[in-house]
Amino acid sequence: MSTKTDFSDEEWTLLLLAITNAATYVITADMSVMGALKEMKAMGQAVEKQAAPPAAQELVDALVSDLKEKSENKESLATTEMKENEEVREVMLQGLQNAAEVLNAKCSPEEANGFKSWLLEIAEAVAEADKEGSHFGIGGVQVTEKEKTALAEIRSTLGLQDEQ
Repeated sequence: MSTKTDFSDEEWTLLLLAITNAATYVITADMSVMGALKEMKAMGQAVEKQAAPPAAQELVDALVSDLKEKSENKESLATTEMKENEEVREVMLQGLQNAAEVLNAKCSPEEANGFKSWLLEIAEAVAEADKEGSHFGIGGVQVTEKEKTALAEIRSTLGLQDEQ
């Protein structure tokens, strides 16, 4: 099992950012004010509660603990200035790609795939957090086409197999 000491500070930050990048990528795919609030709340809950695959449990636990500490200390992980939505989304995908490369280089295949699957599960929980297009709770869809596309892009970027 990999630990924080197996990664440089830059690599560790990439993994921390991967957690928020995966969730935020889905949030920005089809954004509404109320939906974004629900989805951001879902992101925090998913990070807290989403069980990691056993092969990646120690790595996930260490990252979540570090993320909580940074949040409590109000430390920012942001490394780029805010740009237009599409530019930000490209930066998020590139961050996920970089994190996947670090995982592939530093972790066993089981641990790397476990962590990447956990990231995807967080993104899926965010996508399912708000029923889009409903009026007073009637109609709408749980996961929009734009969110499905975002999830597929995350899956591909992380190098995970498509669901059958």
